[in-house]
Amino acid sequence: MDERWREVAGDGGVRLAVRVVPGPDRPRATLVLHHGLASSQRIWDLLLPSLARRFRVVTFDARGHGRSAKPTSGYGFATTTADLAAVVRATRLRGRPVVVAGHSWGAMVALEAAVRHPRAVAGIYLVDGGVGSLGEEMTWPEVKMRLAPPDLTGTPVETFRRMMRTYWGDALDVTPAVEDIVLSLMRVRPDGTITPYLTRANHFRILRAIWEQDPFVLHARLRVPAEALLAVAPGDPVRAARRRDAAARIRGAGGRARLTWLEGIHDLPLQRPADVARRLQRFALGAVG
Repeated sequence: MDERWREVAGDGGVRLAVRVVPGPDRPRATLVLHHGLASSQRIWDLLLPSLARRFRVVTFDARGHGRSAKPTSGYGFATTTADLAAVVRATRLRGRPVVVAGHSWGAMVALEAAVRHPRAVAGIYLVDGGVGSLGEEMTWPEVKMRLAPPDLTGTPVETFRRMMRTYWGDALDVTPAVEDIVLSLMRVRPDGTITPYLTRANHFRILRAIWEQDPFVLHARLRVPAEALLAVAPGDPVRAARRRDAAARIRGAGGRARLTWLEGIHDLPLQRPADVARRLQRFALGAVG
């Protein structure tokens, strides 16, 4: 599969690492894929062969993540949506529409971007994100305590590889490809230990923006086609109930997003890539006509 790497200047000139998969000679549209918090553009790797059969596909590391620059500011949605808009402008094909898909925090960025820049996208696809309010579930001190990133700096890389195999339990088969994707979140130091690309301070800056976002207001203002794919984890009735309540509020507010469900864990692009790719393709084809 052909991959072309380039740099795009995001908001304020921040350097963003971008990957373009050209796809077929006459792609129906460009898909721009945004990863989640403390992740990387590699989260989409398992979907790319399927998506590239019909679409031109663009992935990128958000600021603070992966190969992109890591400033100490600019992690609110005004800036991250401007970064996304810069990637769209730099990579879109003339005469071809753009569909944006996001996972987790990336779905929140996609939702916000569609409201702030409605002419830039033909539709948005939200993978297990962008439908619930963290601010309604927890106070900010609770968020900081419960969602703080683990301290992995100094962990030997082979120890980290073993940790991957137990983290998801039986829910995910940690293949060598999945190992490589997860390892892309870390910088391997000369002594064989790791440190996360996303700093702890920047992690909390993004969490604060997530905590402050009101997705229900955004859904009520949405004017482009949208679909949300929500993970339903067996044995987690509390989370399922929250998702059902959020879905009902979105519909009640006049939100236009179509809400769908898929049994699985939050990391659906790793666990069920074929299903996510198939549903995303179907949505994108419908959105671009």
